[in-house]
Amino acid sequence: MLTHDPQLFNQLAATADAAVCDVLDRGGARTPRACGEVSAVRALTLDGFDAIAAAWTPLLRPTFHRLELTAIFTHSRPHVRYTPVRYTRGTGRCELADLLIVIDHQDYGGTIDDRRAVLVQAKRCKKGQIKLSGPDWTQYELLADLPQFTFVDSSYDPRPRDLKGMPLIGDPSVTAEYGGVDLALTPRRWSHWLPARPNGFQAEIRIGQYLSLMAMGGGYCGREAEPGGNDDWSFTVDELLRVTGALPIVQSAPGVLRQNSNVIGFIHDAAPYLSVPRGLSAGGPEKPEEDEYWPEGPISVAHLTLRQDEKTG
Repeated sequence: MLTHDPQLFNQLAATADAAVCDVLDRGGARTPRACGEVSAVRALTLDGFDAIAAAWTPLLRPTFHRLELTAIFTHSRPHVRYTPVRYTRGTGRCELADLLIVIDHQDYGGTIDDRRAVLVQAKRCKKGQIKLSGPDWTQYELLADLPQFTFVDSSYDPRPRDLKGMPLIGDPSVTAEYGGVDLALTPRRWSHWLPARPNGFQAEIRIGQYLSLMAMGGGYCGREAEPGGNDDWSFTVDELLRVTGALPIVQSAPGVLRQNSNVIGFIHDAAPYLSVPRGLSAGGPEKPEEDEYWPEGPISVAHLTLRQDEKTG
Protein backbone atom coordinates (compact mmCIF):
# COMPACT_ATOMS: atom_id res chain seq x y z
CA MET A 1 0.00 0.00 0.00
CA LEU A 2 1.25 3.48 -0.81
CA THR A 3 2.06 5.52 2.28
CA HIS A 4 -0.24 8.53 2.53
CA ASP A 5 2.09 11.39 1.70
CA PRO A 6 0.25 14.74 1.31
CA GLN A 7 2.65 16.04 -1.33
CA LEU A 8 2.48 12.84 -3.39
CA PHE A 9 -1.30 12.74 -3.00
CA ASN A 10 -1.65 16.29 -4.34
CA GLN A 11 0.62 15.50 -7.29
CA LEU A 12 -1.23 12.29 -8.18
CA ALA A 13 -4.62 13.98 -7.88
CA ALA A 14 -3.65 17.03 -9.94
CA THR A 15 -2.03 15.08 -12.76
CA ALA A 16 -4.91 12.57 -12.97
CA ASP A 17 -7.49 15.37 -13.09
CA ALA A 18 -5.54 17.20 -15.78
CA ALA A 19 -5.25 14.01 -17.85
CA VAL A 20 -8.98 13.25 -17.64
CA CYS A 21 -10.02 16.84 -18.37
CA ASP A 22 -7.79 16.92 -21.44
CA VAL A 23 -9.23 13.66 -22.81
CA LEU A 24 -12.82 14.81 -22.20
CA ASP A 25 -12.05 18.16 -23.86
CA ARG A 26 -10.16 16.93 -26.91
CA GLY A 27 -10.43 13.16 -27.13
CA GLY A 28 -7.34 11.05 -27.58
CA ALA A 29 -5.46 8.74 -29.91
CA ARG A 30 -8.37 6.29 -30.06
CA THR A 31 -11.44 8.29 -29.13
CA PRO A 32 -13.03 11.54 -30.35
CA ARG A 33 -14.11 14.43 -28.15
CA ALA A 34 -16.82 13.18 -25.79
CA CYS A 35 -20.37 14.14 -26.76
CA GLY A 36 -22.34 12.22 -24.11
CA GLU A 37 -22.15 9.79 -21.21
CA VAL A 38 -21.16 6.73 -23.23
CA SER A 39 -18.50 8.50 -25.29
CA ALA A 40 -17.11 10.01 -22.06
CA VAL A 41 -16.76 6.55 -20.49
CA ARG A 42 -15.16 5.25 -23.66
CA ALA A 43 -12.71 8.18 -23.78
CA LEU A 44 -11.82 7.73 -20.11
CA THR A 45 -11.32 3.98 -20.51
CA LEU A 46 -9.30 3.96 -23.73
CA ASP A 47 -7.37 7.23 -23.51
CA GLY A 48 -7.87 8.72 -20.04
CA PHE A 49 -6.19 5.90 -18.14
CA ASP A 50 -3.35 5.88 -20.68
CA ALA A 51 -2.72 9.51 -19.80
CA ILE A 52 -3.03 8.87 -16.04
CA ALA A 53 -0.50 6.03 -16.29
CA ALA A 54 1.97 8.26 -18.15
CA ALA A 55 1.54 11.07 -15.60
CA TRP A 56 1.83 8.83 -12.54
CA THR A 57 4.90 6.88 -13.66
CA PRO A 58 7.56 9.48 -12.75
CA LEU A 59 5.74 10.23 -9.48
CA LEU A 60 5.60 6.59 -8.35
CA ARG A 61 9.07 5.55 -9.52
CA PRO A 62 10.92 7.14 -6.54
CA THR A 63 8.61 5.24 -4.15
CA PHE A 64 9.62 1.91 -5.79
CA HIS A 65 6.03 1.36 -6.89
CA ARG A 66 5.27 0.42 -10.47
CA LEU A 67 1.97 0.96 -12.20
CA GLU A 68 0.29 -1.44 -14.60
CA LEU A 69 -2.93 -0.07 -16.07
CA THR A 70 -5.38 -2.11 -18.12
CA ALA A 71 -8.57 -0.47 -19.37
CA ILE A 72 -11.30 -2.56 -20.98
CA PHE A 73 -14.37 -1.26 -22.81
CA THR A 74 -17.35 -3.61 -23.29
CA HIS A 75 -20.83 -3.28 -24.72
CA SER A 76 -23.85 -4.00 -22.51
CA ARG A 77 -22.08 -6.65 -20.48
CA PRO A 78 -23.08 -7.69 -18.03
CA HIS A 79 -26.78 -7.05 -17.46
CA VAL A 80 -28.31 -8.17 -14.18
CA ARG A 81 -31.78 -8.97 -12.88
CA TYR A 82 -33.13 -8.35 -9.38
CA THR A 83 -36.51 -7.90 -7.67
CA PRO A 84 -37.21 -4.16 -7.31
CA VAL A 85 -38.74 -3.00 -4.03
CA ARG A 86 -38.61 0.79 -3.97
CA TYR A 87 -39.08 1.57 -7.66
CA THR A 88 -41.62 -1.09 -8.51
CA ARG A 89 -42.39 0.31 -11.96
CA GLY A 90 -38.97 -0.84 -13.07
CA THR A 91 -38.35 -4.24 -14.61
CA GLY A 92 -35.51 -5.08 -12.24
CA ARG A 93 -33.19 -5.53 -15.22
CA CYS A 94 -30.35 -3.13 -15.98
CA GLU A 95 -26.63 -2.99 -16.61
CA LEU A 96 -24.43 -3.61 -13.59
CA ALA A 97 -22.47 -0.38 -14.09
CA ASP A 98 -20.60 1.63 -16.72
CA LEU A 99 -17.14 1.21 -15.25
CA LEU A 100 -15.22 -1.06 -12.91
CA ILE A 101 -11.99 0.29 -11.42
CA VAL A 102 -9.60 -2.08 -9.65
CA ILE A 103 -6.33 -1.11 -7.95
CA ASP A 104 -4.01 -3.95 -6.90
CA HIS A 105 -0.98 -3.47 -4.68
CA GLN A 106 1.56 -6.19 -5.42
CA ASP A 107 5.05 -7.06 -4.33
CA TYR A 108 7.74 -7.38 -6.98
CA GLY A 109 7.02 -11.08 -7.40
CA GLY A 110 3.42 -10.39 -8.40
CA THR A 111 1.67 -11.37 -5.15
CA ILE A 112 -1.31 -9.08 -4.51
CA ASP A 113 -1.07 -7.57 -1.03
CA ASP A 114 -4.20 -5.42 -1.29
CA ARG A 115 -7.04 -4.91 -3.77
CA ARG A 116 -9.57 -2.07 -3.95
CA ALA A 117 -12.41 -2.03 -6.46
CA VAL A 118 -15.45 0.11 -7.24
CA LEU A 119 -18.39 0.08 -9.66
CA VAL A 120 -19.12 3.42 -11.33
CA GLN A 121 -22.27 4.50 -13.16
CA ALA A 122 -21.74 7.54 -15.38
CA LYS A 123 -24.39 10.26 -15.67
CA ARG A 124 -24.16 13.58 -17.42
CA CYS A 125 -24.46 16.48 -14.98
CA LYS A 126 -27.10 19.17 -15.41
CA LYS A 127 -26.17 22.48 -13.80
CA GLY A 128 -23.55 20.71 -11.73
CA GLN A 129 -25.95 18.06 -10.40
CA ILE A 130 -26.84 14.47 -11.29
CA LYS A 131 -30.50 14.25 -12.27
CA LEU A 132 -32.20 10.86 -12.58
CA SER A 133 -35.49 9.99 -14.25
CA GLY A 134 -37.48 7.00 -15.50
CA PRO A 135 -35.44 3.78 -15.76
CA ASP A 136 -32.46 5.50 -14.08
CA TRP A 137 -34.11 4.68 -10.76
CA THR A 138 -33.87 0.92 -11.41
CA GLN A 139 -30.11 1.37 -11.70
CA TYR A 140 -30.06 3.59 -8.63
CA GLU A 141 -31.85 1.01 -6.48
CA LEU A 142 -29.33 -1.63 -7.58
CA LEU A 143 -26.28 0.49 -6.70
CA ALA A 144 -27.63 2.22 -3.59
CA ASP A 145 -29.38 -0.75 -1.95
CA LEU A 146 -27.27 -3.64 -3.33
CA PRO A 147 -30.15 -6.15 -3.56
CA GLN A 148 -29.36 -9.74 -4.45
CA PHE A 149 -29.05 -10.12 -8.24
CA THR A 150 -28.14 -12.60 -10.95
CA PHE A 151 -26.44 -12.06 -14.29
CA VAL A 152 -28.65 -12.27 -17.38
CA ASP A 153 -25.89 -13.44 -19.73
CA SER A 154 -25.29 -17.20 -19.44
CA SER A 155 -21.57 -16.60 -19.93
CA TYR A 156 -21.40 -15.58 -16.27
CA ASP A 157 -21.73 -17.85 -13.26
CA PRO A 158 -25.47 -18.29 -12.47
CA ARG A 159 -24.99 -18.01 -8.70
CA PRO A 160 -27.02 -15.24 -7.02
CA ARG A 161 -24.86 -12.31 -5.88
CA ASP A 162 -25.37 -10.71 -2.49
CA LEU A 163 -22.72 -8.01 -2.22
CA LYS A 164 -23.74 -7.38 1.40
CA GLY A 165 -23.81 -11.06 2.37
CA MET A 166 -21.47 -13.27 4.36
CA PRO A 167 -18.59 -13.81 4.21
CA LEU A 168 -18.29 -10.04 4.07
CA ILE A 169 -15.18 -8.55 2.50
CA GLY A 170 -14.82 -4.77 2.51
CA ASP A 171 -17.39 -2.09 3.28
CA PRO A 172 -20.55 -2.48 1.15
CA SER A 173 -21.31 1.25 1.43
CA VAL A 174 -18.40 2.06 -0.92
CA THR A 175 -19.17 -0.63 -3.51
CA ALA A 176 -20.59 1.79 -6.07
CA GLU A 177 -20.26 5.43 -7.07
CA TYR A 178 -21.86 7.68 -9.65
CA GLY A 179 -19.52 9.40 -12.08
CA GLY A 180 -20.87 12.87 -12.75
CA VAL A 181 -19.69 13.99 -16.20
CA ASP A 182 -20.02 17.74 -16.75
CA LEU A 183 -19.44 18.49 -20.43
CA ALA A 184 -20.78 22.06 -20.19
CA LEU A 185 -17.87 23.32 -18.08
CA THR A 186 -14.55 24.62 -19.38
CA PRO A 187 -12.51 22.58 -18.73
CA ARG A 188 -14.81 19.59 -18.58
CA ARG A 189 -15.04 17.65 -15.33
CA TRP A 190 -15.52 14.10 -14.03
CA SER A 191 -16.46 13.77 -10.34
CA HIS A 192 -17.56 10.87 -8.16
CA TRP A 193 -20.67 10.90 -5.97
CA LEU A 194 -21.87 8.33 -3.45
CA PRO A 195 -25.54 7.32 -3.78
CA ALA A 196 -27.28 8.46 -0.58
CA ARG A 197 -30.56 6.84 0.44
CA PRO A 198 -33.37 7.35 -0.11
CA ASN A 199 -32.82 9.01 -3.50
CA GLY A 200 -29.90 11.43 -3.49
CA PHE A 201 -26.13 11.82 -3.77
CA GLN A 202 -23.41 13.00 -1.42
CA ALA A 203 -19.67 13.50 -0.93
CA GLU A 204 -18.67 14.81 -4.37
CA ILE A 205 -14.97 14.31 -5.11
CA ARG A 206 -12.94 14.91 -8.27
CA ILE A 207 -11.78 11.76 -10.04
CA GLY A 208 -8.11 12.61 -9.50
CA GLN A 209 -8.57 12.84 -5.74
CA TYR A 210 -10.71 9.71 -5.77
CA LEU A 211 -8.13 7.57 -7.59
CA SER A 212 -5.30 8.93 -5.43
CA LEU A 213 -7.13 8.09 -2.20
CA MET A 214 -8.07 4.70 -3.62
CA ALA A 215 -4.40 4.02 -4.39
CA MET A 216 -3.48 4.98 -0.83
CA GLY A 217 -6.27 2.93 0.74
CA GLY A 218 -8.02 5.86 2.37
CA GLY A 219 -10.94 8.23 2.23
CA TYR A 220 -13.60 5.54 1.80
CA CYS A 221 -12.65 5.35 -1.88
CA GLY A 222 -13.02 1.84 -3.23
CA ARG A 223 -14.01 -1.39 -1.50
CA GLU A 224 -11.55 -4.06 -0.44
CA ALA A 225 -11.70 -7.32 -2.39
CA GLU A 226 -9.71 -10.55 -2.27
CA PRO A 227 -8.25 -11.90 -5.52
CA GLY A 228 -9.51 -15.46 -5.91
CA GLY A 229 -11.96 -14.94 -3.04
CA ASN A 230 -15.23 -16.86 -2.96
CA ASP A 231 -17.30 -14.13 -1.32
CA ASP A 232 -19.76 -12.64 -3.80
CA TRP A 233 -18.02 -9.27 -4.10
CA SER A 234 -14.50 -10.60 -4.70
CA PHE A 235 -15.81 -13.35 -6.98
CA THR A 236 -17.74 -10.80 -9.06
CA VAL A 237 -14.72 -8.51 -9.41
CA ASP A 238 -12.58 -11.44 -10.59
CA GLU A 239 -15.28 -12.54 -13.02
CA LEU A 240 -15.65 -9.08 -14.53
CA LEU A 241 -11.89 -8.85 -15.05
CA ARG A 242 -11.73 -12.31 -16.59
CA VAL A 243 -14.96 -12.51 -18.62
CA THR A 244 -16.03 -8.95 -19.40
CA GLY A 245 -12.48 -7.95 -20.19
CA ALA A 246 -11.86 -10.74 -22.71
CA LEU A 247 -14.16 -9.82 -25.60
CA PRO A 248 -13.28 -8.12 -28.90
CA ILE A 249 -14.75 -4.68 -29.47
CA VAL A 250 -16.57 -5.67 -32.67
CA GLN A 251 -17.35 -8.96 -34.44
CA SER A 252 -15.75 -7.77 -37.66
CA ALA A 253 -12.36 -7.28 -35.96
CA PRO A 254 -11.92 -10.25 -33.60
CA GLY A 255 -8.24 -9.46 -33.09
CA VAL A 256 -9.00 -6.06 -31.54
CA LEU A 257 -9.75 -6.87 -27.92
CA ARG A 258 -11.51 -4.54 -25.55
CA GLN A 259 -8.44 -4.60 -23.34
CA ASN A 260 -6.16 -1.56 -23.24
CA SER A 261 -2.95 -2.28 -21.32
CA ASN A 262 -0.29 0.05 -19.97
CA VAL A 263 2.67 -1.75 -18.42
CA ILE A 264 5.30 0.42 -16.76
CA GLY A 265 8.27 -1.30 -15.16
CA PHE A 266 7.91 -4.98 -14.30
CA ILE A 267 5.81 -6.76 -16.96
CA HIS A 268 3.17 -9.01 -15.45
CA ASP A 269 1.65 -11.95 -17.32
CA ALA A 270 -1.87 -10.76 -18.06
CA ALA A 271 -2.99 -14.10 -19.51
CA PRO A 272 -5.50 -14.91 -16.71
CA TYR A 273 -7.47 -11.83 -17.71
CA LEU A 274 -7.38 -12.57 -21.45
CA SER A 275 -8.81 -16.08 -21.66
CA VAL A 276 -12.39 -16.38 -22.83
CA PRO A 277 -14.29 -19.03 -20.84
CA ARG A 278 -15.95 -21.81 -22.83
CA GLY A 279 -19.40 -20.82 -24.02
CA LEU A 280 -18.71 -17.07 -24.00
CA SER A 281 -19.76 -15.44 -27.23
CA ALA A 282 -17.18 -13.18 -28.82
CA GLY A 283 -19.75 -10.87 -30.33
CA GLY A 284 -20.10 -7.14 -30.24
CA PRO A 285 -21.67 -4.30 -32.17
CA GLU A 286 -20.48 -3.73 -35.72
CA LYS A 287 -20.12 0.06 -35.29
CA PRO A 288 -18.91 1.14 -31.84
CA GLU A 289 -18.14 4.79 -32.54
CA GLU A 290 -21.35 6.67 -31.71
CA ASP A 291 -23.45 6.84 -28.56
CA GLU A 292 -26.53 5.44 -30.30
CA TYR A 293 -24.78 2.10 -30.73
CA TRP A 294 -24.95 1.55 -26.94
CA PRO A 295 -28.69 1.84 -26.21
CA GLU A 296 -28.43 -0.23 -23.02
CA GLY A 297 -25.16 1.27 -21.80
CA PRO A 298 -21.78 -0.41 -21.41
CA ILE A 299 -19.67 -1.57 -18.58
CA SER A 300 -16.00 -0.80 -18.87
CA VAL A 301 -13.22 -2.24 -16.77
CA ALA A 302 -10.17 -0.27 -15.73
CA HIS A 303 -7.62 -2.46 -13.95
CA LEU A 304 -4.71 -0.72 -12.27
CA THR A 305 -1.91 -2.71 -10.66
CA LEU A 306 0.51 -0.95 -8.33
CA ARG A 307 3.67 -3.03 -7.82
CA GLN A 308 6.04 -2.54 -4.92
CA ASP A 309 9.76 -3.20 -5.30
CA GLU A 310 11.34 -5.72 -2.92
CA LYS A 311 13.54 -2.94 -1.55
CA THR A 312 10.56 -1.50 0.30
CA GLY A 313 9.42 -4.86 1.66
